[in-house]
Amino acid sequence: MDAGVEVAEFFTQQYRIVGTVRTGGQRLTDILNDELASSIELRDVQVTRLLSPKKGIASYTSATLEKQSILFAISGKESDRAAERRLYKHVATREWDVFLTVPWFELTGKLHVRGTGELKTVLVAWTRRFMPLTQARAVFTLLPNTSFTGEAIIVNRGLVQIICTDPKSAV
Repeated sequence: MDAGVEVAEFFTQQYRIVGTVRTGGQRLTDILNDELASSIELRDVQVTRLLSPKKGIASYTSATLEKQSILFAISGKESDRAAERRLYKHVATREWDVFLTVPWFELTGKLHVRGTGELKTVLVAWTRRFMPLTQARAVFTLLPNTSFTGEAIIVNRGLVQIICTDPKSAV
């Protein structure tokens, strides 16, 4: 696959959409947080209903997905170019084990935040729409045996209903 392309999964309130995203070497998190574009262009798209996760309902050559409708996205492997650029921009972060919910899903994972302050203070100051979780898992609450994992789960912060952490778990 082209180095500037990534296969990713996108979840809305009713659908799971899998498609190829032209990243141009950027991380999917950065593309989702780009405020100059309200949508994301996908290629080689598969659409599945969340209530029938193993049965695809449609395949398309291309699609446009509105960012505001995305509950979360699961990123595949990070491009080498994105990893290299991030290496030179390294900022010290604190890792928090979190549990959070968005409509129809429970997510667990590690949230990496700058600084050493309280998580709630950091979240108030968080200005980006999408926040990545690593070592993450998403459970579909209507079918609790159905879960999804990936390199990173990128959550639409505006759709988060609750976020929990145990201060003892903070590193």
